[in-house]
Amino acid sequence: MYQDLGVQVLNNAFEGFNACLFAYGQTGSGKSYSIVGYGDNKGIIPRATEEIFQRIAKRDADPSVNIKHEVRLSMIEIYNEKVADLLSKNDKRSKEGLEVREHPKTGVFVKGLSDVPVSSYDEIQRSINVGTQNRTIGQTNMNATSSRAHTVTTIQFG
Repeated sequence: MYQDLGVQVLNNAFEGFNACLFAYGQTGSGKSYSIVGYGDNKGIIPRATEEIFQRIAKRDADPSVNIKHEVRLSMIEIYNEKVADLLSKNDKRSKEGLEVREHPKTGVFVKGLSDVPVSSYDEIQRSINVGTQNRTIGQTNMNATSSRAHTVTTIQFG
């Protein structure tokens, strides 16, 4: 069922629609495992990004398709009501956090957020590893390595 859902979300995204997958639940319930995975067990993001690049390669191989694709990645953390860019170096992260704004045509955005171009699943995985290492970690009674924050990973392609 989850695989069908992921494929449908990707189909919609390839048709030009915005798509969102959202995981929530109690600490230790498997949100990070489901989204990112662990070891050889790939989560939703690795599976989806592999599929994105497979579809792009298929389109690129078709001479009748004249579409250039660009894939970009960003990661933010929301912690103590502050937004931080997880792909920027910690020493460049603002203590006040980044500003969340709304554009009348394009919608909500984070001012000053970096988004990095990626051209393969491996590049996305390396960037996500950097972002994951930059997350705020704190121990709870339920989980010794809980992030204590909300992480939003955005993959834009067109």
